[in-house]
Amino acid sequence: MTPRTIAQKIIAAHCGQETVEPGDYVTVSADYTACQELFWPGHKRNLERIGVERIPRPDKAIMVIDHSTAGAMGSHHHETHRTLRDWCAKQGIETFFGPGNGLRHLVLTERGFARPGTLVFSDEGNIASIGALNALNIPISTEVLVSLILDENWLAVPPSARITLTGALGFGVTARDVIQHILADATPGGRLLQCCVEFDGPALSALSLDDRQTLLASLFHSGAYTGIMEADEVALHYVRERDQGRPWQVVRADPGASYVAELHYDIGDVAPMVTVPPDAHAAVPVEQTAGRRIDQASIGSCAGGRLDDLRAAARILRGRRVAPHVTLYVTPGSRNVYAQAAREGLLEILAEAGAAVLAPGCTTCWGYQGVLNDNEVSISTQQFNYHGRNGARSSRVYLAGPHVVAASAVAGEIVDPRPMLAESRA
Repeated sequence: MTPRTIAQKIIAAHCGQETVEPGDYVTVSADYTACQELFWPGHKRNLERIGVERIPRPDKAIMVIDHSTAGAMGSHHHETHRTLRDWCAKQGIETFFGPGNGLRHLVLTERGFARPGTLVFSDEGNIASIGALNALNIPISTEVLVSLILDENWLAVPPSARITLTGALGFGVTARDVIQHILADATPGGRLLQCCVEFDGPALSALSLDDRQTLLASLFHSGAYTGIMEADEVALHYVRERDQGRPWQVVRADPGASYVAELHYDIGDVAPMVTVPPDAHAAVPVEQTAGRRIDQASIGSCAGGRLDDLRAAARILRGRRVAPHVTLYVTPGSRNVYAQAAREGLLEILAEAGAAVLAPGCTTCWGYQGVLNDNEVSISTQQFNYHGRNGARSSRVYLAGPHVVAASAVAGEIVDPRPMLAESRA
């Protein structure tokens, strides 16, 4: 048999074939279909139009309210919350997670849905973060309805690319800096376009699971289809604590498997990075943007709202205050992250520094909260920075890791976080 990649093995297992090749069109039955509420009004209309009364596998549907964390006055979100909750109850969907549970990405990992060898259909590409647990996300946008209605859907088997990481993170450098560096290097040439990207290399073992999810969450900005990693003992220990007896099988690439691109990065060469708007891959070393005055800073999103991100921000903010002209928002990625941050005293540090801690969810990343006025500037750990993403089209959003964002919030302008970190360690 021809050597196979991780993606080929997982897809083959879910379409009942011994092997599949890149470019093959196959019909698969996913382990789960994960949806969020923003698309629900359209989904509901289509279900009614088709005449669907019952879905065949409510146990495979994972429905999460994670973008609109509250039904605010003047919005339609309260209606969406109610109709989605009612539909799940009617269908017998027990895996409905209402406001405050957090992002689907973390709901899938923390609650044991993302397990080695599982395949998940979702409506967003950044859920590739579940690949840190050797689970494969297939983003299919509005076609999640097909999966819900039929318990199957077709897909084209993607080619695979491989990114090998060596070295160790330098002082003040985070996994977010690494993926921004990779995006700046790999995106312009389209080397990862429509690929399932496998990460490997000795540097991975020293990265936390939060770090690994951060690498995968922003990968889709390169044009990649999805991403995944082999599961080491750190990942397997996490899975065993949460699988609740559900089945799983570790999937590894075969020696000699074929990749359309193979990239190598020494993460010790990476410096703190800042992505300049409006392109999500236009990252430069922080000194090239230093001195840019900011009005807002935010830490959160599926690219930067995990526990390690809050810990990193707290290292900077302990004993310091946010600049008077800056608003700092912090959004824990999930209820579990929020609770653990409280237990560790992180929320106290953030609050005393002047941060506004928001409910778990997407919040500032898509402009639901923290809306920017004309010509205002934000620095954020969020996903996107195109003009108008967070309010006025004349506003500007710079992207960075939690160290850079927290240090810039204190300074009132974009700064290299390493001097503050060095002072904190002294």
